[in-house]
Amino acid sequence: MKTRFQYPLPFLILLCLLLAVQSFLMAQANVRICEDVTFKSVDGMKIYGYLYRPKVSGPFPAIVRVHGGVHGQAKMRNQDFFVDNGYVVLDVDYRGSEGHGKDYRNKLAMGEKEVDDVIAGAKYLQALPFVRKDKLAIMGDSRGAYITYCVLSRANPFKAAVAISGFTDLAKQYQYEEEIAPNFMGMQKLMRGSPYTSPDKFKDLSPVNFANKINAPILLLHGNNDRLVLPEHSWKMDEELLKYQKEHDIVILYAPEEDTGHNLKGRALDEAHQEMLKWFNKYLFPDGKKK
Repeated sequence: MKTRFQYPLPFLILLCLLLAVQSFLMAQANVRICEDVTFKSVDGMKIYGYLYRPKVSGPFPAIVRVHGGVHGQAKMRNQDFFVDNGYVVLDVDYRGSEGHGKDYRNKLAMGEKEVDDVIAGAKYLQALPFVRKDKLAIMGDSRGAYITYCVLSRANPFKAAVAISGFTDLAKQYQYEEEIAPNFMGMQKLMRGSPYTSPDKFKDLSPVNFANKINAPILLLHGNNDRLVLPEHSWKMDEELLKYQKEHDIVILYAPEEDTGHNLKGRALDEAHQEMLKWFNKYLFPDGKKK
């Protein structure tokens, strides 16, 4: 009978540790540089952000990412994918965001100063030596998608945009939240009122009512199973953009169902990443040459 050689347990443990360290170091070699940054908004207020960039030398195209939430905060979500594909990403914690003190959090704005903050973030990027100032894009999800629409209705430096799971009719979103989440009412907090008492304000600040002002090619992405912001918001925006012959496209993600909710994940997020990358490359590099 043959005797099977067995490695001693301490050796196996050490080998596993060495392999884990090697895997970590290899990942770090490819991972991006992340820096906490600040910059001034139009009114001089200090705005916070997180800057992600490849470790290799640039210059690179850049993306401004706009997070969602009533008092949301920038989180690691899409940045690594885009950095690994040769983009710098600035995640903006516009005024009203969490994590920077009570006074900063309380400066909640809707369609106003926070839009200035995001545009100021783009100007901050343009001043960096490793950023190609003529190759900027913007993306946002949920409320961040709403802010993206607002940014594109003003003078801005963006060549392409993506809006993910965004609300476009504020009154309809308010009424929907009344039905499904009366104890939360995020739209009421953002607008500091209701469409019943301030109908003109809700109308004027709804992207479906200023689609004619959108001034950059925009991709609309939405999960079909989104029950927080219904896909109808993106479909309606699609109709309005078509009406005004604005360059855009819409992609509704259908499968798998569990991945296509308000926060895309799994295979749906992978598909969304590919759609976004194609969109950005198409409009930032129309000649197909990224160098």
